[in-house]
Amino acid sequence: AKDFQLPLAIFGPDMPPLQRLDEAFGVRPGTQSNRRVLRTYKWIQFKGHEEVTEFDEQHFAAEGIFSQNSSQGHKEYQDRLRTIHLRKEGLDKAQIAAALGRSERFVAKWWQKENKEIPRPWGVHEYLTKDMGRNSNGVGATNGATMVEDSVQDTATWWRDVEVKRKFADDPVIYEEILQNTEWKASNARTRDFATGAYHLKYDQRGNIRWEGHQNGKYQPGLSPATDKILQKLFAEYGIADRTSGIITNWYPDGQGNLGSHRHDCWTALFSFGHERILTIDNTPLLMQDGDLCIFGTQRHGVPIMPEITEGRITLVVFFYPNDMQKKGMWQTITDPETMTTSPAFGRMLHDQHLNLQNEKELLTPQFEKELLALQVLGFSSSDAMVALRSAQGDVDRAAELLLLSGAAPEMTLEAPKERNPPFGGRFQRRRVGAVSPGHGTSSASTDVPPTEEDDEQLARRLQEEVEASGAMSDAEVAALAMQLDELDGFADPSLLAAQFQEYDEKFTMDDAEKWNGHGDLMHSPFSREHLSLEKMDPVTLYSVGHGDMLEKDFWEMLQCHSIRVLYDIRPTDYRGEFHSRHQRFSIASLRGQCRARGVFFKSMPIGRESAYGTLAHVRSDEGRHTLVELAWQAKRKRTAFLGSEELWKDDNRQVIAEELVKAGHEVQHVRSDGSTEKHLPGIQYPDWLLREEDRLKLLEKKRQAGEAGEKVHKSRLERSSEAVAARLARPTDELDAM
Repeated sequence: AKDFQLPLAIFGPDMPPLQRLDEAFGVRPGTQSNRRVLRTYKWIQFKGHEEVTEFDEQHFAAEGIFSQNSSQGHKEYQDRLRTIHLRKEGLDKAQIAAALGRSERFVAKWWQKENKEIPRPWGVHEYLTKDMGRNSNGVGATNGATMVEDSVQDTATWWRDVEVKRKFADDPVIYEEILQNTEWKASNARTRDFATGAYHLKYDQRGNIRWEGHQNGKYQPGLSPATDKILQKLFAEYGIADRTSGIITNWYPDGQGNLGSHRHDCWTALFSFGHERILTIDNTPLLMQDGDLCIFGTQRHGVPIMPEITEGRITLVVFFYPNDMQKKGMWQTITDPETMTTSPAFGRMLHDQHLNLQNEKELLTPQFEKELLALQVLGFSSSDAMVALRSAQGDVDRAAELLLLSGAAPEMTLEAPKERNPPFGGRFQRRRVGAVSPGHGTSSASTDVPPTEEDDEQLARRLQEEVEASGAMSDAEVAALAMQLDELDGFADPSLLAAQFQEYDEKFTMDDAEKWNGHGDLMHSPFSREHLSLEKMDPVTLYSVGHGDMLEKDFWEMLQCHSIRVLYDIRPTDYRGEFHSRHQRFSIASLRGQCRARGVFFKSMPIGRESAYGTLAHVRSDEGRHTLVELAWQAKRKRTAFLGSEELWKDDNRQVIAEELVKAGHEVQHVRSDGSTEKHLPGIQYPDWLLREEDRLKLLEKKRQAGEAGEKVHKSRLERSSEAVAARLARPTDELDAM
């Protein structure tokens, strides 16, 4: 039992806290170093904000495990969670205070609480305080990590120290192998909801998808033999072979290729191949060179623009969830912080954890290692994959087929195939053998031959013959059986079968594309954008409503007449992206609160903003089409309405939305203020103000850019205050000499 206890002695009063990443790599702002500078690079993480960093000898020599936080609030929250975590690991108050570099008073305040009782400091997003991965509502991670039986996902698991290993993959051919053998695609830009962590697509001013400055791909075993060996090494050292369902690659052709700062919902192992590039981790620049490995948790990270770089770089990213053993070591509670070497106790724990896996691996011949890795990357556990490969004699395609047919998954265990009649096979087998007398025993050949399988037609004909022989089938039963046989004969046409299977496949694909939890944007997924369109979706009925000058009570009574449960606000915004309602009760903030109080789902997706040149132009853009698809998706599940500004639909831009929906085969009912409805008929004639809106807004944009718009200057609340007005009135009047 002592072998599995944490080495509490390393948390003595003289033990210093873990070194910060920016300090260890010599890039902390405001610090000076006398070491020789080896590189100097300009980089831009955020638009218009250029930084220059000098990388000295210390930066390229540093490797190991370091602490890093996005802000002081994140540091405070992490220390509170660490206090609880270390208390559960058996440390006393003094040891925890020494490990965190905090006072015992701080430890005493938090260490007896649970994770959910810890308040969230300012600056820490709400979704970071929830469990990792997807919750019961489907909100959460959309990465390639796989949750298995022993994965942990509590709040404390979000936080992990940063580990850097230089030249972990020291093979110069990897970059070219991945570059030449990968199918590269453009990557769209996304942002996150700070409360739920759901993803939203980013669009430009015209409503088209905004693309990232890099290309991505999906790594497949065999694309790069050198990379396969490196992944085997990574999986063996960190025990994550069955914890990832996919490995992605990002290609940055030159210094203009970039990736915006973001977080993952899991832990990440990131390789860098090719030319050296900066990886920012919580705004700390880390210069990654060819073959370097960086492992981190949910820290904010990105790849900034580097104008001086002209060569390419590829990152290979492995997502995974930690198990309980990895969680215990995530803050290095069982690692010597001075030497960064694993403690003897930790080594024994890891050895015992992987002992069975290593024994099973020895049963496979060396030529099956590549096939085993291929099945593990597909998401199957190593034990399932080994059993399947053993049964398929090393054929990876056959092994994958066996795994799928058996229903095996990462959280399930595939048992080894057993003999049909094993010798001495249990009490039932012995009873069967014992029931046969020696003089009347059957031959071994007859007991070992498996029964032949019958298809549907053969089974139907055999049953027909048996029933006809018994004379117990009625005329009605004979006629029904004959119809069934005729249907089977009709289905024998290969073209009809292929058409039906294609129809089934398209239906399954549509169902997969429509899988969404209702948070964020439906079309943020490339799979949904590829397979979902307004014309292909099942016909639905939507409601068109407008508030005009109605009272709040009357407006909600109108919606209640039709049991509206989902309300999409499509009212257009101005060139600044702001909406100004002539009634405060119908502002976006007020409507959101009213919907929340009544249990109605509310979402603002403006169609027809000035920067997109009005409704007719905006509805043809990516953003406009995605909004219509999302409306149809909601209407398929709940009563859904879209909101305009005017009470009469013919005076409102929502008539364009209704026309597009009806042309795609859906139905739209315009709701009047008294609750009655009017069905929208296709082929309406748009009013003149709608047809000329695009030209008018383009002209207005040019005037605004030239400073000739003649618009009234919008003053802030401070400039409109009574003190500001009194000060202006107290100034002496300027006298002008007219001569």
